[in-house]
Amino acid sequence: MAITKSFKLAELIRHIEYDSTNDIISTTKGFKDKNKKKDATTKTSTSQFALDTFAKTDFRAARYIVAMSKGTNFHSTEIMMVHDGTSVDITQYGTLSDATLASFDADISGSNVRLLCTPASSDSTVIKFDRTLVDA
Repeated sequence: MAITKSFKLAELIRHIEYDSTNDIISTTKGFKDKNKKKDATTKTSTSQFALDTFAKTDFRAARYIVAMSKGTNFHSTEIMMVHDGTSVDITQYGTLSDATLASFDADISGSNVRLLCTPASSDSTVIKFDRTLVDA
């Protein structure tokens, strides 16, 4: 049996609640947005790797909030980047850290813009990020 659009709409409505006292809409389901992403990885090497990539023709700029941990050391930073199709400009700011756990760079590889990360230690380092993209 095929799922109708009416069924899909009813299923969506079933998961939405409105709190009129506080004027808040909430849902038990997550939202997917092509401009937002959350991810995490664990590294045990000091080799540079692509923490994230996005299509250079679809997006012009990106903002990352990165949080890292290694044992009892923590490091958080915000990264902004913009590209012109050939090169990438990157700035890092708002850094809070017990110790520098990684360094960051960016480049264009083929049709993708890459955020590059180089962990400072070969000890297990957890790297998490939230990304927001701006359309080209």
